[in-house]
Amino acid sequence: MNLTHIPKKIFLLVLVILFSCGKSDELQSIDLFYNNDFESGDLDAIDGAQLMTFNNTTVLGNYNNDGFSLNLNNIGPHDYIYISFDLYIHDSWDGNFNNFDPDQPDAWFIELISDGGTPSNVWETSFSNSVCNTAFCLRQSYPGVFPTENLPREGSSRLLPGLCSLDSEFDGTTMYTIEQVFEHTGNALLIRFYDQLYQPNAADQRCDESWSLDNLKVRLHTY
Repeated sequence: MNLTHIPKKIFLLVLVILFSCGKSDELQSIDLFYNNDFESGDLDAIDGAQLMTFNNTTVLGNYNNDGFSLNLNNIGPHDYIYISFDLYIHDSWDGNFNNFDPDQPDAWFIELISDGGTPSNVWETSFSNSVCNTAFCLRQSYPGVFPTENLPREGSSRLLPGLCSLDSEFDGTTMYTIEQVFEHTGNALLIRFYDQLYQPNAADQRCDESWSLDNLKVRLHTY
């Protein structure tokens, strides 16, 4: 069961209601299991890590048609995994459609792989840094899942300068604070963060579109 369609505020409100209705024994704990801002360089649990400095902080990235995995072991009893992080979408992402043939999205994924090695949840969305007016607008899926259509940059937390192809633009990077909840009960978990970008006209694909990530946290919800 994928609970990624439940906004954080609604999810927490449900927990409060359950608690206040005399069911406090059902919600036993919400524990912070993993927390990394990458400033210390601790990458022991991460495969595919690469570090850079952006916005005066150390981040994982930048990635293009690539990504990294977080390996969690000895998790202990729990019922849900709550993942939060800051995601930086750099430069000219096109969202759901880019007007090429074939017309492919600039997609971004969270994939959970449990003890048995089979993906148990895949969350797919898309992002767009496009201008949007009556003549031209490349829409994105976030904060929904693909192929939902929303305006470019919808749900964003902050606009920052571009990293490469749009480095002269004050809003060439869009930052999102993302929070997702997944049902999970195993003692080990592999979480993959990756993209699938479609750039048939880009001479330098990484400079054209990329992403980075910061402040990664994983919490365990136990009932």
